[in-house]
Amino acid sequence: MRRLAALAGYLLSFALGCPALGQGIPPNVESTLGTVPPNVRFVDTQGRSFHLHDLKGKPVILSPIYARCPSACILISRSLKHALQQLQVPEDTYTVVTFSFDPKEGRTHMAEFQRTHQLYRPNWRVAYVPDDRELFQLLDSIDFRFIYISEQIKDHPNLLVFLDKDGAIRHYEFGVQFTPAQVARGLRIARGELTLWERISDWLLPIGIAGMVASGAWMYYGKRRKVGGAA
Repeated sequence: MRRLAALAGYLLSFALGCPALGQGIPPNVESTLGTVPPNVRFVDTQGRSFHLHDLKGKPVILSPIYARCPSACILISRSLKHALQQLQVPEDTYTVVTFSFDPKEGRTHMAEFQRTHQLYRPNWRVAYVPDDRELFQLLDSIDFRFIYISEQIKDHPNLLVFLDKDGAIRHYEFGVQFTPAQVARGLRIARGELTLWERISDWLLPIGIAGMVASGAWMYYGKRRKVGGAA
């Protein structure tokens, strides 16, 4: 009954043009940043094998999707494609790997996804991990967790993962629509190019928001205590 209700909610959100089932289970970024994912073996849509660590030497954008996804994964891949088309960044300075996190999908599924969405940039690898154990080791390393809602529909985080030239995780971007500015910033972080002020700003914004929330709560509850005391 719960699965049926979840499926109905998904279909309603999809019909309204909303992202499927929210954002899934978000990764614990603090535990993954700076770590190096395992050297898993991929197979691309041409049947060619390559390992993740073969891509060291330049930043890598990992895009976990599943080919039969009816909504979010399509938006992620299309927006990333459009953002990269607008970036003034040489294609030979980074690599994109779109791979399926669904162990039930293989070369045929990913080839169809690539063909449908025309993901044919020279530095864009569309692939799958043939070894289930290696696939889940990779997903664990980026703390990517998904839930089967049905055979076709899965609830999952919507994100991109940016690796540096040494293969270490440096940045996550969340959402289903990515702007050129977001992708460019992710690549700059992966290259270690952020200025000191930009790094400080990354801390100031959440601290400022937390401070505003705390101040608002203090004023609200302080006012209630005064009203209660006066009564």
